[in-house]
Amino acid sequence: GECSDKQGRPIFALASSEYGFVYAVAYCVVNVFMLFGLFNVIVAIFVENVLAGAKTNDQLMKRQRLRDDSYFAGKMAELVAVVMNAHDIAQGEPHCPADKLIEKAAEVEITPEIFDTARQSDGFNEILRDLDVADADAENLFETLDVDGSGTIDIEELCEGIAKLRGDARRSDVVAINFLIQRMYADFRGYCQATLIKLQDHDEVLRSVGRALSVNMSGGGTSQN
Repeated sequence: GECSDKQGRPIFALASSEYGFVYAVAYCVVNVFMLFGLFNVIVAIFVENVLAGAKTNDQLMKRQRLRDDSYFAGKMAELVAVVMNAHDIAQGEPHCPADKLIEKAAEVEITPEIFDTARQSDGFNEILRDLDVADADAENLFETLDVDGSGTIDIEELCEGIAKLRGDARRSDVVAINFLIQRMYADFRGYCQATLIKLQDHDEVLRSVGRALSVNMSGGGTSQN
C-alpha cells in the first residue's frame, strides 16, 4: 500500500536503479492514472446515487402533492382569486370580497382576454407549477380547458381541466383513452347500423307508396276508358 518493498525501500528508486529511469517514470504514470481513475469511479458512483436519491425523493413528494386534495383545493382557490381579479379589472368592477368570491365565480364566464390577463401575472404561473402542470401544457391552456368549444370557460371547466393536467402522463391515462375510443367506435358503429336499418325501412315504405300510386293511376286510367 506504501509502494515499498519488505526492507522499506521505495519501488520508484528500485525500478530506477534496476531498470532505468524510463521504467520508473512509466511506473509513476500508471500509478497516478490508477489512483485518479479509481477516485473518479468512486466519485461517479457517489454522484449517481445522490442524484437517484434526489429524484426518488422528488417523485415521492410530487406523488404526495397529487394525492393531497386539500392542497389542490387551496391552490385552486388561489387560482380562482387570480382569475377573478383579472375579470374585475377587465369589467371595471370593484374587487370582490373573499367570502363572496366562489359564489360570484360560479356565475362568471371566462373569456380568452380575461384568461390571458390572468396568465400574465406571476402568481398564476407559480400556482400552475405548484400544481405540477407542465409548461408545455400551459402554452395553450385556454383551448385545452374549453372542451365544448364555446369560446368561454367556467370555473367548473377550469378546476376539472387543471385536475386532469396535473403530473406526468400515466399508462392508466393511455389505457383509459383507448377504452374510450373503443366505446365511441362501438357506439358509432351501432348508430350507423341503426341508421341503415331505418333507411332500408324508409326505402320499403317509399317503394310501397310508389306501387300503390302506380296501381291507383293505372286503375283510374282504365275506368276512364
